[in-house]
Amino acid sequence: MAYEILPATGATIAEVEMWLDAEEAAHKAAEAAWEANGYEGYVPPRGFRCNWDTTKKLWRERSGGIDILVVDGEAVGFQGFGIFEIRPDFRRRGYGQILAEFMISRAYDEGWSIFEIGIAPASAEPFWEAMGFTLVPERPDRGAGTFAYKILPRSFELGAGERVPFVVEFYTPDERYGQKPTAICRFSGLGERVEDGRIQLPERVYCFDPKEDASLNWFVRIEVDGVEIHFDKLKRDSSKSLGLECDGGYTYFLDRICTARPQPL
Repeated sequence: MAYEILPATGATIAEVEMWLDAEEAAHKAAEAAWEANGYEGYVPPRGFRCNWDTTKKLWRERSGGIDILVVDGEAVGFQGFGIFEIRPDFRRRGYGQILAEFMISRAYDEGWSIFEIGIAPASAEPFWEAMGFTLVPERPDRGAGTFAYKILPRSFELGAGERVPFVVEFYTPDERYGQKPTAICRFSGLGERVEDGRIQLPERVYCFDPKEDASLNWFVRIEVDGVEIHFDKLKRDSSKSLGLECDGGYTYFLDRICTARPQPL
């Protein structure tokens, strides 16, 4: 079947809403029958109709943000604002993988470092694991379901410039001020000092803890050529001046250390 993934329109939004309504009605009827039968039998998983009105409101306010999977002229799937679903009669036919790969690829193209999702129902977990996501059952998702993430690694080819040892570490406030500070994540290696004096890292380094959301009050420590040159909060201008950025997924990262020569603290 011919398919394409297109920005949502009023017509495709209405079409998706029709099958979400039908799915919700089927779920409620099956749930009522299940309860009446003494909680025996099977209840179809609930779809995302419960989140749809909020999603549609965001789409209208932002003039975009939802993508529609169209197969032979029919809107059979959508993704946007943290929600992803394929029409029930089109599942297990490869369309979920097509839409998921599109979603991940676009996040990468937009510069994201980590892609985070909430998985519901639990029966969808094997699909997302097959797509390369790591599940973290002990971490509550902001919406519903199981929190999961996929790292979107970025490597950079270094030239023939001077090699400079570096260390970049990220800390929570508790760890920063503890008796024996322990970084939640640590990156080290050899970067290249380029013509403008900045140090190009061989790969992106990022502030991420699978167990909790990062905060602007977390800390970044930077060491260059064995000298600690920075240890301050992510939100400080001094951190930004050294190259720390925030991507579209709200992950703080460094691709280059923006300092000409290391100066001791």
